[in-house]
Amino acid sequence: MQLLTTLDGRGRTRRNRWLAPLALTVLTLPAVAACTSTDDAPAAPRGEIAFGVIAPLSGPDKARGQDLVDGARMAVDDLNVRGGIIGQHVSLVTVDDECLDDGGKEAAKQLHLTEKVAGALGGVCDGAAEAAARVLGGNGLPFLITSANSPTLVSAEDTPTAYLTNGTPHQEALAAVHWMAYQAAQRLAVIADDNPQSAYLVNQVISVASPVPKVVSKQTLPAGQRDMAAAAATALAADPDVVYWAGPAQESGQLAAALRKAGYKGKYIASAASESPDFLSAAGRDGAEGAFVITTASPQNLPAAAAWTTRFTKTFGHPPGRDALQAYDGLRALGQAVTQTGKVDPALNSAQLAQLEDGFTTFLGELRFAPDHTVKYDNHVVLTVKGGAFTLANTLRSDDGS
Repeated sequence: MQLLTTLDGRGRTRRNRWLAPLALTVLTLPAVAACTSTDDAPAAPRGEIAFGVIAPLSGPDKARGQDLVDGARMAVDDLNVRGGIIGQHVSLVTVDDECLDDGGKEAAKQLHLTEKVAGALGGVCDGAAEAAARVLGGNGLPFLITSANSPTLVSAEDTPTAYLTNGTPHQEALAAVHWMAYQAAQRLAVIADDNPQSAYLVNQVISVASPVPKVVSKQTLPAGQRDMAAAAATALAADPDVVYWAGPAQESGQLAAALRKAGYKGKYIASAASESPDFLSAAGRDGAEGAFVITTASPQNLPAAAAWTTRFTKTFGHPPGRDALQAYDGLRALGQAVTQTGKVDPALNSAQLAQLEDGFTTFLGELRFAPDHTVKYDNHVVLTVKGGAFTLANTLRSDDGS
């Protein structure tokens, strides 16, 4: 049995008993603006190194927030089994940002006021993550944004101690074009629905692809279009050897089916949204077979994480999602920065995040950051459909033949 310390909306302490697999201390704090002085700040457990977790623990995104927290808890458990960090026990301080801009700001303030917090991770929603990054960066506390992925969230100037560990939309486009080149594609047809995210991806793909593969056709379709026969015919009139789709899964599946029905034998590559049962059902077996999807690594599509996924599910009673996987590796990275420094020193720890040793690896390999504080070797992978199911085709890392 173990005690979970929670502050209610009036700052009063409640004690709740809960079961945990190992001796893990967790403090959960609401992002309350009323706590404005060091005297009001809760203290991390003495004699321990604490890391903060900023996540939505209430509201519509609370399931993702809990997944993120559980991933961090798994990392803490694993670190403590190995003796902790620099000989000290590791604990968590979790703060609810509600996926709101103001919530992210107040959550970061809470962590800054909490004694002995060596760094923080989390951030599911862009606005909350950016607000937290600016507060923590201004106070010199290391912060890894593990789920939100807009490149505008971080910069060396505005958020000097914050880094993205999740691949950006631009990196998704780079991954798609990289895979096209690996497939020796020469003639590219691009099709997207008319939402801003799809338009951004398509424009990035076209920009990066130049001069090869040559863009021979570009179409933008009304959102929700169901009849893809005309779009398929227009694309095939340009004689492409690769068709790229950016947009929802169901429309993607319908397009793949229409292309195959029209006799297309070339490659079909889709954006991350197509990693969905909706794609498989809409495409049918013939339309889906052999299709490629560019998406981010998850416990479900990464064979290297299979044993970890089993342990996680047994421990927490639910399978891990992407947020858990990212948080697990993120907390380990924060711990590695402290290990390399030899002590808890926010400035030195932040500097070490930018130069993690080669021996530290995630499920995909080395973790490095670019000068703009985005992740250098991002977590995009290529899936393909075999026998009606998604399977990993390539991790897009040099040791995977790509």
